[in-house]
Amino acid sequence: MTIGATLATAAAAYPQKTAFAMGSRSFSFSEADDLANRFANALIDAGVEPGSNVAVIGQNSLEYAIAYFGIARAGAASLHLSTRMTVDEILHCLDAGKATFAVCDPSVGDIQITNRLSLDPGEFTTRCDEMSDSDPMKEAPLDTPSSASYTGGTTGFPKGGMHSARSRLTWATIALEFFDLGPDEVMALAAPMGHAAGGFIWFQPGVCAAATQVILPHWDVPAFMDAAERHGVTSTFLVPAQVRMLIDHPEFDPGRLASLRKIVYGGAPSPEGLIEEADARLPDCEFIQNYGMTEIGPLVTLYKKDRDKYPAAIGRPTERTECEIFLESGAPASIGEVGELCFRGNTLMQEYLGDPEQTAAFFRNGDGWGWTGDLAVRNEDDIISLVGRSKDMIISGGLNVYPEEIERILAELPAVQDCAVFGLPDDTFGELPAAVIVAADGTTAQDIESACEGLIARHKRPRRIRLVAEIPKSPAGKVLRTVLREKYADE
Repeated sequence: MTIGATLATAAAAYPQKTAFAMGSRSFSFSEADDLANRFANALIDAGVEPGSNVAVIGQNSLEYAIAYFGIARAGAASLHLSTRMTVDEILHCLDAGKATFAVCDPSVGDIQITNRLSLDPGEFTTRCDEMSDSDPMKEAPLDTPSSASYTGGTTGFPKGGMHSARSRLTWATIALEFFDLGPDEVMALAAPMGHAAGGFIWFQPGVCAAATQVILPHWDVPAFMDAAERHGVTSTFLVPAQVRMLIDHPEFDPGRLASLRKIVYGGAPSPEGLIEEADARLPDCEFIQNYGMTEIGPLVTLYKKDRDKYPAAIGRPTERTECEIFLESGAPASIGEVGELCFRGNTLMQEYLGDPEQTAAFFRNGDGWGWTGDLAVRNEDDIISLVGRSKDMIISGGLNVYPEEIERILAELPAVQDCAVFGLPDDTFGELPAAVIVAADGTTAQDIESACEGLIARHKRPRRIRLVAEIPKSPAGKVLRTVLREKYADE
């Protein structure tokens, strides 16, 4: 099986069944399979060569779904960039990934890349209509680079975790097993397809299951409920922030979600009490927690029976990969002993694109183990709980934000003499970035906020800025983020 073959297999089994629907438009599996071939040929006609990298920059759409399979069938790897990235971040990712071609939403402005095709429905259809519907038969072997999704980077730019097709299909197999997905499922795609969770923990498994997928261009509670009611949605993947927005929305109506049987949630820690509240509001819906990362895949799952017993846990690991908790020395931790959570197996990325140093840090011992940076403990029932992060990463609305990348930008502002960024808890987004700044006389917090516009992607901008005389640091000069979080948590 290859990436392209997953769509072809579903089309052979269910040719007339709806594969993807969005608004009033839809493609059957047969139509989607045909269009994927046509788009692959359009890419080849435009000069895309096997082994090259093609960037995809767009919101969720029918065309995005087709483009993913078309790129694979053209023998290229897809780099899934977020539309929320700044121009500088996009350019960095294109350079690090050596992308020579981009497939973009019309809303994406000019970027310095030689070739591009549009995801605009009209232009996309016109281009595909000009091409052959025959599979070009150029798909790469399973263990060659296939697709990359992005996470925050400590250097100030997103990191692209490149995976093989074997890795992505193993992700899909795990998701099918963990989430019990099959052809009778009607799956709402509410998370971004360019994100690891939306694209590879949900969308790709849905195709492997030959399920119908209802695509939302972006998260909107009324639109989600409309789609669920209209299509009879049975399952969806949401980050905890979306769960909160759903049950708190003035138009929330459980009756309109009567078909919904499961919500898989993950991508960020769930605030205390959220899932219990959501469970009470949607008693006929099963909430399944998934722990994973851009680098490793969907590897630990928590079901209700274990959540009731261990509400702070992340769950049990899959048997399709190796899981271990190592002490700092690299020796395995005992039951009840805290260490760093590590995984090894087919689900792990091959590399961070263009970043051998961070790749080496992730695979630090050269024995295949990927070190997550999460501190964890395992109990006698093989249930894993996180107890902290060895890194200071902020997870806001399911997106990873690194303090260092924000600090780098703040430090370049003329008025900023010193700064520190840290995460504060938030009921909706899980965490939000905050900053303390030692600034030049006469500078206000509003001045800093205004300066951040255009320099920092919106979801990474500090939501709280405090001007201070000095920043608490250790004797070694390291920022004491724990002290900052404790001091400003209740403001």
